[in-house]
Amino acid sequence: MGMDIAFKEYRKNDIHGTILYPATMIAPMQHCVLRKYLVKNCVSVLDPFCGSGTALHVAQEIVPNIHLVGNDINPLAHLITKVKLEGVSTRIKKDIENVIQKLNNFHEEVSLHNFIRIDKWFRSDIIVSLSKIRQVIINVKNKRNRRYFWYIFSNLVRKYSNSRSSTFKLHIKQTEKIEMMCNEVVADFCARIRSDVEYFIHKPANFSLHKMDILNFLPSLKDNSIDLTVTSPPYGDNATTVTYGEFSWLALNWIDPRDLEMEGWEISNSHIIDSKSLGGSRKEKDIVCSPEQLMLLNEFTIGITKEKRKKVEHFFADYFLVLSHIARITSKYIILTLGNRTVDGVKISLLEISQRHLKNNGYDIEAIYEREIVNKRIPKTTSCVNGKCVLSMNDEYILIAKKRNVF
Repeated sequence: MGMDIAFKEYRKNDIHGTILYPATMIAPMQHCVLRKYLVKNCVSVLDPFCGSGTALHVAQEIVPNIHLVGNDINPLAHLITKVKLEGVSTRIKKDIENVIQKLNNFHEEVSLHNFIRIDKWFRSDIIVSLSKIRQVIINVKNKRNRRYFWYIFSNLVRKYSNSRSSTFKLHIKQTEKIEMMCNEVVADFCARIRSDVEYFIHKPANFSLHKMDILNFLPSLKDNSIDLTVTSPPYGDNATTVTYGEFSWLALNWIDPRDLEMEGWEISNSHIIDSKSLGGSRKEKDIVCSPEQLMLLNEFTIGITKEKRKKVEHFFADYFLVLSHIARITSKYIILTLGNRTVDGVKISLLEISQRHLKNNGYDIEAIYEREIVNKRIPKTTSCVNGKCVLSMNDEYILIAKKRNVF
């Protein structure tokens, strides 16, 4: 189609490589696409599932003064995106040296942090080290700089936990691997706050960021109020696809809640954010597919067991509503990064379903690009159904749709 979006050699040697977050967008790929479709009279960009803020950050690089609007139900995603977009203050170098000095000459009594099952997920000496860092960060006065320190800290929480690094879910490591882990938490933190800061020394972007349930957030936006929407929506409910909330749970328990957009329910258990995300545990009577939507889905759900089909329909009831709102809100272009998931050995084409829904909501398909997903944490094959190995998601698609009668 004339645009190479593979970027197989990309290794995140940029701001997006300073944080670990599940299933992130590929920054140069988004840059390549947005550079073409952020037309001169585009003044606003929305990412309603902003995750780690890759697309919004890229849009700001292309058009520095553009108004960015982001949303995510996950408080950690909100923090990560905010730090990338707002950067640090002019006194960051002083704050870095002060933090390092305090950690290297720590003479206070350590206020050991505590939360449910902390002893399961962290070795006792690691708890002491992380508690020291937490104690020092809390006393940093500048909010932007303090949030930067939490951003770096969140990576180390995951790195030095007793959870396996091979998956985004929380799975305990083998006992011998936990015992062998070397405690370099403080030294690691001090090195990272120095080495990574260069990416955050910039003028704050023009942005508004929200931490809301997507089905409460989108209805609050007016018709045609956003020029371009760019996002990668969930490909299914989080519990059975990518567990963003479970991945974030440990960090959210360590970070001072005063520096998070958090109501409290988000850390009540490790699954709750995922259960409240798209297609999660809403009451079935709340949102259901229309007869027309069910007719469309039926083409792709033949062969799926009745129980799992209900879950698929539940997800798509939410998804269709979200996509309809995005179509209503957006005045020019919608750019979606999509993947086709497999349920009971049956491939559900989110690409085809999204195309048809957008066409029915006033959009023409401008272009579709395909790329292989490289450097995955999820194996090429996952579960077995009827004795056959099921391939995991190994390709993704960029769907670009233009509102009819715009230009």
